[in-house]
Amino acid sequence: MSTERGTAAYPIVALLPVRNAEADLAGYFASIERVCDAVVALDDGSSDRTAEILAAHPLVKVLLRNPPRGPHERWDDSANRNRLLRAAEDLQPEWIISVDADERFDERDAIDLRRFLLTDALPGCAYGMRHVPMWDDGRTFEPNYDWIYRIFSYEPGQRFSAARLHFAPVPTSIPRTFWIETTLRLQHLGEATPQRRLTRFLKYLEADPDRRYEADYSHILRIPGPEERRIWLSRPPGMPVLRSEATDRLVLPSGDDETPVLSAIVIAQNNEATIVETMRSVVEQGVSEPFEVILVSSGSDRTATLVRERFPSVRVVELPRPVLPGAARNAGLAVARGLYVSFPGSHVSLPPGSLEARLRAHRQGYAMVTGTTLNGNSTPWGWAAYFLDQHESLPGLPSMELSAAPIHCSYARLPLIEVGGFPEDVRNGEDTSVNRALRARGYVAWREGTIQLIHRSPSRTAWHFLRHQFRRGRGWGTLILRDRYRDQPVLADREAIGRLLSMLPNRLARIERQIRRHGGSLAIEYANVRPLVALGAAAGALGMWAELLRPMPGKMSVLFDIPDKVIVVIDLSSAVSASLWCISLTRNETAEALLPDGALPEAVLEWLQRIDARDGAELLALRDELRAHLGIPTLEVAIAQYPEHLERKPGVLGRLSLLRVWEGSLGNGALVRTTMPRWLAGGVIRATRTTRR
Repeated sequence: MSTERGTAAYPIVALLPVRNAEADLAGYFASIERVCDAVVALDDGSSDRTAEILAAHPLVKVLLRNPPRGPHERWDDSANRNRLLRAAEDLQPEWIISVDADERFDERDAIDLRRFLLTDALPGCAYGMRHVPMWDDGRTFEPNYDWIYRIFSYEPGQRFSAARLHFAPVPTSIPRTFWIETTLRLQHLGEATPQRRLTRFLKYLEADPDRRYEADYSHILRIPGPEERRIWLSRPPGMPVLRSEATDRLVLPSGDDETPVLSAIVIAQNNEATIVETMRSVVEQGVSEPFEVILVSSGSDRTATLVRERFPSVRVVELPRPVLPGAARNAGLAVARGLYVSFPGSHVSLPPGSLEARLRAHRQGYAMVTGTTLNGNSTPWGWAAYFLDQHESLPGLPSMELSAAPIHCSYARLPLIEVGGFPEDVRNGEDTSVNRALRARGYVAWREGTIQLIHRSPSRTAWHFLRHQFRRGRGWGTLILRDRYRDQPVLADREAIGRLLSMLPNRLARIERQIRRHGGSLAIEYANVRPLVALGAAAGALGMWAELLRPMPGKMSVLFDIPDKVIVVIDLSSAVSASLWCISLTRNETAEALLPDGALPEAVLEWLQRIDARDGAELLALRDELRAHLGIPTLEVAIAQYPEHLERKPGVLGRLSLLRVWEGSLGNGALVRTTMPRWLAGGVIRATRTTRR
């Protein structure tokens, strides 16, 4: 913690409204003590040890208490936070920050925030941060941010909005024009597991049943797939706290004599035959500003040893096991110090001036910079691979801004960290995913015609060539599954199938157009290997279909439905009770909770008293009614009626009983009627079985 202090006894005070959060408080205090000098807490009627923990912690200078309360419908966030703000006046703070019990600051973000508030922050202003949804209990995050304003300059008599829920805890006296964005991040653990998300959804369902404060809460239930999660990267040293056009475009001043401006990261896996030539071409680059070279090796041969012996200035990161390209790139990104990062591959050589040209383009404000590629494998198979893989970066292409996500990019490092680095679960296309994410956030790419690299494809025989193209096709299949199945099935309709079937001829036509427009003397080489290009494209298409149709948990739902299901299971055995289930068929993850009293409207309860669950049309009508009422457009319904011989917990649908019910739904004497097809119910059974184990 910085030793600088303001004139106040407690320059920075944190406000904490909390209820039933004993499991979160240890992590909360470990995080917030790096930023603030005191905490003003309000226990909102907890039934666990929350109040006891707060009272015992030395950082808590003021502890307010509300009497025990029942439903969340009586939760008044505005009243609680205004009580906290009034109580903070006795501590005479200079700055107020609101951080909830399920939120955390990374250590570097915390250090920079405290230093900023004690030195450079402007009185009379409020500051915003990125609110980062964490997953896997905080090990990974989803690069899908909201902006939240939680920091402001304190003055006596301030008040928050009177809106009961969903308001920014910034005093009404601070005009919106004085709200300033920063590059700081606040981790949110409140939706870090399926069970946390379900609990959070039910809380808001109860607190805001009429959707007065937010029209749709179903987004809380969405479970990000592993491919959408990124490993957390700490804040880079020296990163500006204030967000501005300069930090967005990375038009930053040059580093000092010791700090590299550019980091060239070479990733390698068992490349001892080519690594010396590659590293020499990178190390010997003439660059007008300081740059560093990093090797990330994850193989089992002498690649790392050779680099250490021949190039002692290169930083070598040796991973303990082989990893996919995205993980290797992220390992280099984690230790890189440059404002910009380039990823020359282990099969690449850089002509003189390549890195200098990249740096000049980045200095013009471009977050992504690409160039052109020369062929370094003159065999027929090498030429065929070159035209298949590099036709978007042929020499002779003009320098220009690009309207689509490019390939073979170098990057401004801060935007790359903003989108979470590279996905680590794909064999190829990891850069495509990142480039699309950067484009979606408004970052611009530039193609610089003077940038060249020489790519030496390993495809020297028919076997290596076809295997390489087949693997690339499998990578495309993985990206298609990732990009589409969250919103609609991959094989949803004839149009979707038609697009997939047309990928092969469209790819060949695109290569032909590029050769005609920009190929120049390469047209002769292309004519010589045109049949091999078609053969390789067919191998890629075959690999794509092999990945799309490869058996895996939940694949049927990925292809023909949506694999993340939200199901209301209604028990009609005695008094009507209902549970809400979140089920991921691709990962066999489930979470469940009993719906609170009042969650089902009276009209639905009356309907259930007389419904004939065997009537499919009536069941679908009930599903549509519940979808509209709960605000979950993909909701499915199951109505269960337990025979007396089945053991069950009154009022609670236990997982063992639910398994038996689902299994019964596949037999002739069904115990449950559902709006889902039977093949989908089979996937639900597998998911609940796996979770139970």
